[in-house]
Amino acid sequence: MSESLPERINVMKVITYDVQQIVNDLIEAGQEDGTVTIDDVKGYVEELAREDFSCGWGHEHTVAGLIFQTDDGEDL
Repeated sequence: MSESLPERINVMKVITYDVQQIVNDLIEAGQEDGTVTIDDVKGYVEELAREDFSCGWGHEHTVAGLIFQTDDGEDL
């Protein structure tokens, strides 16, 4: 083969979660005193991601291999 091949190929599935909606959901669910921290939001997103990345047949995906970033590309 005359062309050079890449070392790796990345395939990504990106799911975007609306932070304001998550804050609203946490407050409605009874988050103490209406104060929501980034750790609260991250925990909620991890649960959503676990469900969203699952196979749909009852197998739960681990979030250990997932990359969590802000919309600015900052890692959380």
